Amino acid sequence: MIIFWFFIFVIGAVFGSFFNVLIYRIPIKKSIIFPASFCPNCKKPIKWYDNLPIISYLILKGRCRYCKEKISLFYPIVETITGFLFLIVFWKTGINILSLVYIIIFSSLLVNSFIDLKTKNIYISLFIFPSLLYVLYALFIEFNIFSNFWLFPSTYISLKESITGFLTGAIFFFIIRFFGGKILKKEGMGEGDIYVAAFIGLFIGFPYIFFVFIFAGIFGIIFYYTYYKDKDDKVIPFVPFLSLSSFFIFLILDFIKRLYL
Repeated sequence: MIIFWFFIFVIGAVFGSFFNVLIYRIPIKKSIIFPASFCPNCKKPIKWYDNLPIISYLILKGRCRYCKEKISLFYPIVETITGFLFLIVFWKTGINILSLVYIIIFSSLLVNSFIDLKTKNIYISLFIFPSLLYVLYALFIEFNIFSNFWLFPSTYISLKESITGFLTGAIFFFIIRFFGGKILKKEGMGEGDIYVAAFIGLFIGFPYIFFVFIFAGIFGIIFYYTYYKDKDDKVIPFVPFLSLSSFFIFLILDFIKRLYL
C-alpha cells in the first residue's frame, strides 16, 4: 500500500514538472510543447536525467549543469506540492473518475496561483475545461447516469448548490471590487479574482464558498505580515490564497456540512 501511494506521489510530481513549463511559458506566450525544456539563463536543452522531478534539483544542488546559474526554488516546490495534491485528493475521494476531476480542478488553480505570484496575472482559459468537466460530471450524477457504478461516486454538493456557489462567488467579488474601487478611488481587487471566485464556487458550492473567502482572507493577512517584503506594493496576489483556502475547505467539507446542518 505504501508503494502504491508513493507511486501516486511520483505521478503527481511528474505532472508538477509539466506545470512548471506552463507557469513559465504561458505568461511569455511561448509554446508549451516546443522546444524541449531548456535553461532560462544559458538556453541549453536540459537532458532527461537533469529533468527528474525533485531529484534532479537535489543532485544538481539547485544549479544548472552548464552555466551554474541557480535554479529557481519554484520548480521543486511546484513538483512537491503537485505530488501531495495527487496523493491527498486520491486519499480523500478514492480511485475513481471524480478524483481525476478534482485533480484537474486543483491543478488549474495551482498553475494560475504560481503565475499570479510571479506576474500578478491569471489566465481564465485554464478554468474553462475544468469547469465544463465538473458540470458534465455533476449532470451525470444529477440525472443518475452511471449510477451504482463505483467509478462515478456522487459529488460532495448538489448541482443546485454548485450553480448557486458559482453565482455567489462571482457576484460577491464583483460587489467587493466595485464598491472597493468607489471607496478607495482605485482598483482594490483584480477582475481575475471574480472569475476565480466563481470557479471555486462551482465545486465548493453555496453556502460553503463563504468559508473559502474567510480563510483566504486569513491566509492573505498572515502572508502579508510574515513574508511579504515589499510593503509599499499594495497589489497582493490573492489567487494563491483563494486556491489554498478552496483546497482546505474541500478537505473538511463533510465536517462543515455537518456543522451547518
